[in-house]
Formats: sequence, structure tokens, C-alpha cells
Amino acid sequence: MPLIIVIDDRPERRRQILGLAASVTADVIVEGFATLGKAIESATAAPPDLVVVGRTMPAHNGVRAIRRFRKIAECEDTPIILLADREARQMRYRALEAGVSDVLADPPDPGEFALRARNLLAISNTLKSIKTRAELLERGLAAKERRYRRDLKATRNNLRGIIDTVPAIVSVADREGNFVFINQYLAAFVGKTPDEAIGAPIEDILGPAHGKREKAANAEVFRGVGTLSGYEEELTDATGMARTFLSTKSALRDEDNRVVNVITVAQDITFRKWVESELREAKDAAEAASRVKTEFLANVSHELRTPLNAIIGFAEGISDNSFGEPDLDRYREYTQHISRSAHHLKTIIDDILDIANFDSGGLEFAAAEADLAAALADAAASVESSAVAGGVTVQVDIASDPPAVRTDPDRLRQILAILLSYAVKSTPAGGQVRVELSLDEGGTARVSVGNGRAGIAANGLPRTRRRPRPSKDEPAAGPREGLGFGLPVSISLAELIGARVEIDRPEGSGARVSLLFPVADVVQRGRLAG
Repeated sequence: MPLIIVIDDRPERRRQILGLAASVTADVIVEGFATLGKAIESATAAPPDLVVVGRTMPAHNGVRAIRRFRKIAECEDTPIILLADREARQMRYRALEAGVSDVLADPPDPGEFALRARNLLAISNTLKSIKTRAELLERGLAAKERRYRRDLKATRNNLRGIIDTVPAIVSVADREGNFVFINQYLAAFVGKTPDEAIGAPIEDILGPAHGKREKAANAEVFRGVGTLSGYEEELTDATGMARTFLSTKSALRDEDNRVVNVITVAQDITFRKWVESELREAKDAAEAASRVKTEFLANVSHELRTPLNAIIGFAEGISDNSFGEPDLDRYREYTQHISRSAHHLKTIIDDILDIANFDSGGLEFAAAEADLAAALADAAASVESSAVAGGVTVQVDIASDPPAVRTDPDRLRQILAILLSYAVKSTPAGGQVRVELSLDEGGTARVSVGNGRAGIAANGLPRTRRRPRPSKDEPAAGPREGLGFGLPVSISLAELIGARVEIDRPEGSGARVSLLFPVADVVQRGRLAG
């Protein structure tokens, strides 16, 4: 129901105007006020739908009344009709400037008043409806904006959480060389926090060297070269550990397609590089093993064929009487050839079995008390003929009261015989092989094989703790001719029977091999020395 207030300090005129206002529409409330103050107070409490201003007291003329009403927030858009004399043209202008909605002659024509009042009320209702809808729309937009901001914040937090859980470096840099964003992975990598990096120069976060490389790569992207992808770089983390990363740089563009930022994603491939290196080494080892296998089979075929041919040839010649009438002395020589070839063949087979047992861990040892001096004497006797044939002297120096050791006596003799054989074969004519047996100050028994000139061929000695392999430099003949595994096997066997192996490689000469038996295994006068 519309509310119309009338302001006029003339009681009779106020009643006439109230009557006109009451006839504007069927359902209307009209109120009259003689003073502007009372009207303003009422309008503030209950904003009217139409205000009719007639003559007011001299202190408050109609124009002032209009201005006062317009200062009320609820009455900014309320229609106001001013009743003025027809001749008061200047007053009409001032009223229009003050914000009056319509000006009628005083006294007004009842029909015109009613028509203009209804039009203004209709406009007022329309404005109120528009204002209400605008307020509702504004509140709806405000609510949507709040939801949008809330969702945007949640999305940003979720995205940040996802980026922070990615096991890779993620960073965004601007054209000035400052970080706009880094994820938690990079922050932990450089020992910073993400907030410390925002707005900071790249060099301050990554260090001068890495920062310089990073800015140079970013500059290429800013120049429009496109994405830099799949390049490896070495980075050092906050602990000083060097790691390998596979990096990609891409451009972030604005709505005008201008490059504004560069995003970097770098994945740690240190483990992958290590695996690749291990695989390459394994591949190389497999290929080397394949080559060794091929060489081994070829060597076995050749080595087996030579003694077998001799055995078969002499045996068939004797059996078929191919050598003419039997001659005891000649046949004795032939049987010696057969015997040597058979022993050679047995040595080859022993080498093969030693290698097989060494690889499978199936070597058997029988621990007992072994006389080192007696073992050395047996070994020296085994190489005597070969030393004489080669013009080599074998000198054996044994300490007084030589010790015995707890080890495998048979394996010990085998090892010493092989070492002496290789020493003799590696020593030129006129040289001397020196064998020493002594006790160190700590009670360790030491057996050394070598000489003062060349010693055992250095390139024929393996590295200890490695699978034995043949050496092309090993001698081809001797008391234990075989496949070239003898020396590597002997050194490895020495360690397995409890001896520590020391290999001295003096510059410009061969090598000296020493077997050291710990004091706990040394036996003197039937009792343990330790």
C-alpha cells in the first residue's frame, strides 16, 4: 500500500492536497506535516512512496526541502512533486537542479495531479522492483564470487598439494630472473622454504653456478625457441650430494600469447643412471665372460688334443708294431712319452676341476699340521730338472727352527710347486729364484717366492679375490703344464687354506708372492705358537 506525505505549513491548503493525494489510488496512505523537520523524521523512519511539497516556512523553502529529502538514503529515488507559483520560474529551475521529480502549478489541477502522481508512483514501484532485483542479483553475484574464490583457493591448494607430492623439481621463473613459484621438492633440495623463494633471484636459491645455467636456459625459452626437453644436468643438493636430473622447460603464455613465465620440471634420474651403468658393466662382463668361455673352449680343445695325440700315436705304434721289431730301450722311451702326456692330460683335467670347484665352492680341505720346510723342499725338487734345463738356480733360505702350520698339506704343496714353476719359467738363463721361509716379529710365518731381477711375471698375476682366469703370459711348460689357470688358482687357493697373500710389484721388475700364515695357525715344537 503506497505512502504519500504532504508538507505544507498552511492548514487549509494541506487538507486540500491530502484530499487530492487520497484520491490518487484506491489503497493509499496519506500523511500531512506542517514542518519539514517532522516530515524528515517520519520519512527516515518509514520511507514514503511519494512526497508532495507545497509552501514551507520561510526558513525552509521547497528547494531546501527537496535537498533534505535527497540526503536521506532511503529517499534518494523517491518521487517528489513541488507545488509552485506559475510565475516562479527560477524556483522551478532550482528545484529541478535539487532533484525534484515534477513541478505543478499551485493550486494544482485535480485531474493532472492525480495522473502525474499515479505515473510517479508507477515509476517508483518499477524502480523499487528493479532495485530489489538488482540487490538480489548483487547478493547472488557476491555469493557466487565467494564460492568462486573459495573453490579457487581449494583448487589452488589441491594443485599445490599435488605438485608438492610429485617426486620432481617444479619451478616457475619470470623474465627478470626471479622465482615465482617452487614446489616443496625443490625447496627441500636447496634447503629453503617455498615462501623464501618467491620473488627471490634464481642465483640466491640455486647458487651462482647452477643459477647462471638456469637463467641462460630460461632466456632461450623467452626468446621463443620453444620447449627445452630431455636434457640432463648435474645438480648438487643442500647436503652436497651430486645428483642427475632430466629437465624440461616450457613457456607459460598470457591471453595475448606472450611468454610471461618459464616452468621447469626436472626428474631425478640418479638411480636410473646408476642402473644403466650397472647394466652396461654387467653387459661388458657378460661379453667378456663369453669371450673367455670361447677362448677357454678353444684352449681346452688344443691342450687336450696335443697329449691325446701323443698317447694315441705311441700306443697305436707299439700295439701295431709300426715302429719295426720291438726294441726294449726304444719302447721304454715311448712309454715315457706316453706317461708324460698322460700326466700332462691329468694336469689339464685337474685345472678344469679346480676351476669348477672354485666357482661352485666345492673345494675340500683337510686341515692338518704341515711342515713348511718339507713342503718347500718337495716343491724345489719338483722344479729341479726344469731349472737346470733353463740355466736357473733355485736358492732356498729357511730360518732356523722352521715352523709348521695348520693348513691343508696337499694343497700347500700344490700351491708352492706352481709358484716355483712359474718363477723358474719367468727367470732368464743365469738368473736365480729365491725362496725364503721366515717368522716375522709378530710370529707370522712367511713364505716368499721371487728373485732379484724379474721375479714371477707381473702381468701373469691376478688380483686376489677375483675369479681365476688364464693368462697368455703364463709359461707353457713345467712340472704342472696346464691351461694357464695354475698361477691364478694357486693364489686364490692360498687364501682359501688360510694364508694371506701379498704381491709386491717393484717398478721395473716382476713380482714377489708371499704367503703369510697367521700366528694362530703357526705350530712350533708340537705346540701352537700363539
